[in-house]
Amino acid sequence: MDILQGIRVLDFTQHQAGPYGAALLADFGADVVKVERPGGDPARTNFPEIDGVNTFFLVNNRGKRSICLDLSKPAAQVVARRLASSADALVHNLKPGAMEKLGLGYADLGPLNPRLVYASASTYGPHGSMKNASGVDLIAQAESGIMSVTGLPDGDALPVGAAVADALGGVNLAFAVIAALYGRERSGVGQAVQVSLVGGLLGLQAWELQNHVLSRALSPRAGRSHPFVKTLWQSFRASDGEFVIAEVKDSWPGICRAIGRPELGSEERFRSVGRRLKHRTALLEVLGSAFATAPSGEWVRRLRAEGVLAASVRTYADIAADPDTLANGYLRRLTHPKKGPIETPGPFLHFSAAPPEIRAGAPDLGEHTLAVLREAGYGDRDIDELRSAGAIA
Repeated sequence: MDILQGIRVLDFTQHQAGPYGAALLADFGADVVKVERPGGDPARTNFPEIDGVNTFFLVNNRGKRSICLDLSKPAAQVVARRLASSADALVHNLKPGAMEKLGLGYADLGPLNPRLVYASASTYGPHGSMKNASGVDLIAQAESGIMSVTGLPDGDALPVGAAVADALGGVNLAFAVIAALYGRERSGVGQAVQVSLVGGLLGLQAWELQNHVLSRALSPRAGRSHPFVKTLWQSFRASDGEFVIAEVKDSWPGICRAIGRPELGSEERFRSVGRRLKHRTALLEVLGSAFATAPSGEWVRRLRAEGVLAASVRTYADIAADPDTLANGYLRRLTHPKKGPIETPGPFLHFSAAPPEIRAGAPDLGEHTLAVLREAGYGDRDIDELRSAGAIA
């Protein structure tokens, strides 16, 4: 039995952070009904297709059903309230206040359905002077401080090379919904839960933020390393690419043996962490010259053989070609209605009894409108009236 089997989620999200969270719920068996406006989630058209597949929309909306409602019409708002009255959860990431203007805020729906878990995602969070401000992934990266520590020490602030705020926001949204559903099992009532993009990234940097609030020292840009890790914890260039070393306790002699310089292990400049830190420039020159003489894979092999943690810096092409990626389900095979069999990023959690699965690809706009309305008790005449009123597409 799927963990979330029998759970109905009304999904009013769009773009990435909210939709990805709802897709994770669908992976666990929830019936996620994506409520879209005429024209659909802007993500349907905002990003170019690759061989007929909108990759952005697919990965964020897999396994869902789509119903198209024009919520500017009072009749459509009535439909939404009716669906919410029997739903287990509702998720949205619309601008603060937008759902309330439609009569679909938690204050409106909670009395209709006391068991409803009402989850929302914003940029800044529910309190403070910026609570009503909108934003996107890049804004959250800037506001959360993560850009201030990303990049070369003397270079510009750089965003992370992936939409980490949106992706983590989706994970946090799914986590909040599941936690609130578990709480409902104990109390019998639902509640409103909120996550934010900035808050999620601050949580991701809890160690670094804790260091600042106690020391009041600003962290420098990390460059190839981490500002708080004083051992060799960084990337290096090999003859064909880059790799990383994570030096932990007693790793230094193994590094020296791997590069064929065992005598460095006892050399006065480098024989302790403190001395290696003091002479770091000279140390990196020695290691840099050595590592430039062989491919990254060779260095990783040598270092691992000496018990040193090392790994090549892989590209997406490397990852997609690695059999372990499929073995762990990080990529899974999906039959796309237009493209046929494709590979798609899969659920990243592993359960022994009820593992998450990709149930289907992303739905067409309004593909399930009639089915969802009939499940809610609407008859053919009711549906015709809604169509005539412009409430449904």
